[in-house]
Amino acid sequence: MKNINIRELVLEILIRVERQESYLNILMPYYFNQYMLNKKDKALIQEISYGVTRYRKKLDWVIDQFLEKQDKKLSITIRNILRIGVYQIIHLSKIPDYAICNESVELVKRSHEFKKSKLVNAVLRNIIRSPNDIVWPDIDREPNKYISVFYSYPEFLVNKWVKRFGKEICVKICQAGNEIPAITIRINPLKINIEDLKLKLKELKIEFKDSQYLNREALIVNGFPDIGSSQLWIDGFFSVQDESSMLAAKLLNPSPGETVIDTCSGPGGKTTHLAQMMCNQGDIIAFEKHKRRLNMVIDECTRLGVKIVHPVLHDSSQLSQEYINKADKIIVDVPCSGTGVIRKKPDLKWRRMDNKWFKKINQDQKTILQVASRYLKTGGEIVYSTCSLEKEENDEIIKSFLKINNEFVIQDTHDFIRNHHILQYNTEIEQAIQLIPGYSGNEIDGFYMVKMQKIK
Repeated sequence: MKNINIRELVLEILIRVERQESYLNILMPYYFNQYMLNKKDKALIQEISYGVTRYRKKLDWVIDQFLEKQDKKLSITIRNILRIGVYQIIHLSKIPDYAICNESVELVKRSHEFKKSKLVNAVLRNIIRSPNDIVWPDIDREPNKYISVFYSYPEFLVNKWVKRFGKEICVKICQAGNEIPAITIRINPLKINIEDLKLKLKELKIEFKDSQYLNREALIVNGFPDIGSSQLWIDGFFSVQDESSMLAAKLLNPSPGETVIDTCSGPGGKTTHLAQMMCNQGDIIAFEKHKRRLNMVIDECTRLGVKIVHPVLHDSSQLSQEYINKADKIIVDVPCSGTGVIRKKPDLKWRRMDNKWFKKINQDQKTILQVASRYLKTGGEIVYSTCSLEKEENDEIIKSFLKINNEFVIQDTHDFIRNHHILQYNTEIEQAIQLIPGYSGNEIDGFYMVKMQKIK
């Protein structure tokens, strides 16, 4: 284990996110295992790394206004040192401005670009002295550009959302996506009931409240440090999973004794939820093409006491003859853009999501759904879901599927929506459930789900 300067570590993380398109939720555990860090250091690293990534475009807008024209082409190192400094100035009131400047200058001096220390010092001090000099895009003349800069989202996404949802809902999506997400836990009824878990949380002085849609199965917790190493976690009393994701398994509604296929099972949230709903009776075939993620499914089943899951290392875009016409129920939670979970994965904002990229992933989604449909018995049901807000990953995939599969019909969801008090956004497919952050709830991920039945 090694010691390291906290901001040097943050700088290294941010450069990897930007240059290698690494994921913050994977980098954090990796670095926390590499270095000797106390809880306070871990919290600060997480705060700055996620904060800078979340507000990258807004921070750059501020920085560029305090740079001379000849200085605007900054290296990735100096750009990120300035972002770290400006983020702390704007968002971390407990750290004095002079300390932020000094730390930033020292960070430059320890880098290979030490000659830029005066530039960094001047920019940060000018921002501290003249915060009212910052000019934003004109909200009336360029509303989309204003939303993009002020809420720090790619203009490509803002344009899509304004066109589809309108400006008001687009702003709600952006605001919700910039919130630090709450932790939602799913109770494991194979080991404990919700009342007993609440008592145990109270004993540990962990704050909690009932969840919005599934208040008999989920709780929103606050102030639960090192949740993954707590005894309650080790004992398998709960899982961490967003409510919107839980609703997909609830919509599928498997029964004990059935054969269920989860086509994209890693890391195991929906798989184990299905097993719990089935009271550990029946069979769940868990496909996953990545061995690391399949191992996560296996570990999660072991921790939770789930015994009916059969993990299979398999690419769900490829048909497996063994399972044709074998499943009573199938869940198809396909890889997607993730635009509904940006609050948890802010690095997704800065991926290369253009029209060409969407065409590629749409084809993958169509293929996985088409292949999965071959595994379903007549009379069986299939749920297609994504954590995306984009219609080309959602409604358009379903409409395309139904055009060439007339043996499938969409199932009605009105009772399900009413019984769970779901605030859905109406899409072109009336029975589809589209959850939108900030619109469907302040602590809800964006999610899409449709249930279909094979009638012949």
